[in-house]
Amino acid sequence: MERDGTKSPGALAALVRRSAKRPLDLYLLLSAVTSGGDFCVTEWSTTWARSVGIFDETAGTTAVSRAWKVLKELRLITRARGEGGKSILTKLHEDGSGRPYTPPGEGLGDPYFQLPYEYWDGGWHNTLSLPGKAMLLIASNERKPRFALPQERIPDWYGISADSAGKGIRELSQHGILFHVDDEWYDTLKTRSGRGCRPVYSLWPPFAQRGLGEPATDEGAATEVSSGSAPKE
Repeated sequence: MERDGTKSPGALAALVRRSAKRPLDLYLLLSAVTSGGDFCVTEWSTTWARSVGIFDETAGTTAVSRAWKVLKELRLITRARGEGGKSILTKLHEDGSGRPYTPPGEGLGDPYFQLPYEYWDGGWHNTLSLPGKAMLLIASNERKPRFALPQERIPDWYGISADSAGKGIRELSQHGILFHVDDEWYDTLKTRSGRGCRPVYSLWPPFAQRGLGEPATDEGAATEVSSGSAPKE
């Protein structure tokens, strides 16, 4: 995330620090269903709860209410009372500034990526841990068919600990979502030789970003998520 010319970790870091798995799930789902117009949706809490795998009405209502509260505190949404006990949820800008949401990709160089609906259809929102989800979003943010994920830089770039990054990378690899496809050498002062080696990864379909040279994937709809800004080496 970038503000006033300086880069700082965005809302994803805050969600990981708070172990806010459910709020992240609901925010991603909200992004999927508010793709136009005024970027708001009116729905019952029980509907949201079932969408993320909570079928007990009381427990689901409580869990969803708590999740919306977290997202509201992070200034990612607004919430108002609607008719019939429904809530009116409006998506705000991803940078946590509280300003109105604007679609990604409208400006030249405005970075964004797509999270395919298979994330929900395949039950990955229930399968992946919070570090796994965070690293899936970070890997998607690379917008390249092959990329490095230097764990020691993740804290500076995204505000997520190197341990959490490592756990997420291992989990995605175990599930066949992220593949170690090569190694690359880079300059560093941390070794006597001045050179270091690190793995290069690729995301596998359906999570490989479309149009980047990866194998063809299903051309179904996907959620557009603004990636924010992160420096590259």
